[in-house]
Amino acid sequence: MKILVAFDNSPSARRSLKFATQFKDVCDKLIVLYVNPGMIKVASSVDNVVPEAFFNDQEKFIDEIGKAIEELVGDTGLQYEFLKIDAAGDEVASRIHEVAKEKHADFIVTGTRKLKGLSKFILGSVSSELIKISTLPVMVVSPEEETP
Repeated sequence: MKILVAFDNSPSARRSLKFATQFKDVCDKLIVLYVNPGMIKVASSVDNVVPEAFFNDQEKFIDEIGKAIEELVGDTGLQYEFLKIDAAGDEVASRIHEVAKEKHADFIVTGTRKLKGLSKFILGSVSSELIKISTLPVMVVSPEEETP
């Protein structure tokens, strides 16, 4: 069995990846996917406007994601592959789905931030869109409950 985990190193994504590692006894391969939403596509064509430091920060962020994956998958013995792709903001869910199909994943694991109201309208919900468009099963892992 192959599992694709959408991962951006946010608390909900970290929780999702940790949850996916619980399938280690039935999982042959874990595909951990980071989808870079939008700026790189635009910035690459206007690099005289975007400072070089932005690109360096992006590479540093990608390195941090790789380290977080190593930390979370750790000693589970799971074989994993880390992929990074770019997508425009409204294409993130469809790109996750495309990669899952290309890699022959059996299902997709993603987190949710449980956005509401204006935040959800502005930022969108990748998990909600993924559920709508996916032909593969999608498991959405909720964030940890906040303690009062």
